[in-house]
Amino acid sequence: MACEKLPDSADSLFSRDATWQSWLEVESALAITQAELGMIPQQAADEISRCATLEQLNVEALAADIERTMSPVMSLVRALSERCHGDAGGYVHLGATTQNIILTGKVLQLQRAHHWLKGRLANHLELLATLAEKGADWPCVARTNRRHALPITFGYKVAGWIEELERNLQRLESAEARAFVLTFGGASGAMHSYGDQGQPLAHAMADRLKLGVSQVHSRAAVDGLVEYVGVLALFAAGCERFGQELYTLMANEFDEISEDQDEGVVGSSTMPHKFNPKYAVNLLAQAAELRSLAAPALETALPSHEGDAACNFRLYKLLDKAGALAYQLAVSQQTLLERLVPNPTRMQETLMANAAPLMSEQVMLELAKTVGRQHAHDLVHEAITRSQDTGASFASTLFQNETVRSHYAELPILEAALNPLHYTGQSRQTALKMAASARASAKRLRSAFNEETA
Repeated sequence: MACEKLPDSADSLFSRDATWQSWLEVESALAITQAELGMIPQQAADEISRCATLEQLNVEALAADIERTMSPVMSLVRALSERCHGDAGGYVHLGATTQNIILTGKVLQLQRAHHWLKGRLANHLELLATLAEKGADWPCVARTNRRHALPITFGYKVAGWIEELERNLQRLESAEARAFVLTFGGASGAMHSYGDQGQPLAHAMADRLKLGVSQVHSRAAVDGLVEYVGVLALFAAGCERFGQELYTLMANEFDEISEDQDEGVVGSSTMPHKFNPKYAVNLLAQAAELRSLAAPALETALPSHEGDAACNFRLYKLLDKAGALAYQLAVSQQTLLERLVPNPTRMQETLMANAAPLMSEQVMLELAKTVGRQHAHDLVHEAITRSQDTGASFASTLFQNETVRSHYAELPILEAALNPLHYTGQSRQTALKMAASARASAKRLRSAFNEETA
């Protein structure tokens, strides 16, 4: 059962209004926590918290003031202070600095997108598990260097996609402790305005906002967020590899996979016969865009001294783009998985089109029992080459060799040994093992998702 309450897009999390609301959320958390520590009156904190929503403010007036001041947090603080009754407005933003608010708000936005992303990954894992189970016994050909290698099953191929996705999930979860962190030390990070209460304030705020907390609140320490974008880029690379393989298998020459497209979808404006891939193409375009953010992210990891607005501005925009795009990519991959139509008949036809040479390894290993691996390899390779040159079958060419006849008494016995349907290694076992792993991971993710969403 898929994770509920998952929208089609995360763009709303990174909109202008969502960004301003995240700042207000931080200002509210600051005030409430300061009151708990006796730093400001409780009545003032309650009033600040009550007014810390965009619904309480004149959004158009705020936008105009930001354009005038070119200091968005200062404009927001002024608007919030003016909205508060009594003297509560005098306690808004006490001791904080602009980046404390903006960066913490951005972390909150990114964390929410991350939560949705993991919900989508649970769905991916469940869909892949089903595909691995169905395809566990569908024979197909493995390709290395884009050439036929050995027989496998389609489920084994899916198992590889599952394991890569699980590694990307591990990276995403590992990065949480370094990316979703509160850095809140005031103007230069050293708690000048808070003194001995600075670290208790930061820890209590972090608990309230469900974030980790920095030990050194340097405004230049953004490596955790840069790492997170890099992890998203690796996730994109995995999606792209998956999509590219499917895109290739959808070609007429393969036709091992197709897409379940709705009635009325048009392949080409000029060629009525075309049924072009749509969902795979969309996935590849989005994956490439997200993957390309890895290098720009590294550029934002180089702020100077204790703070650098030039790097910060680039980072903020990059996080918005990466967070929204990663979720969009996850939606697209789920759609592609839901609309995949495997063609096991065509897979087997491709495998059997020139099947005997694919069994060269098994014959080589059998012959190696008496003549050694290298001699057996040379013997089989020579037979394949001669078969290709003469047009004779691989089996009949191979059977001309006395050593081969000593292992395979009759040609039909050798031909039976060259049937790839019986030489798929541990494909089935691997497919089922990884399907079970995917289901377990999906169950864990869904449980965490539903607990956080409740």
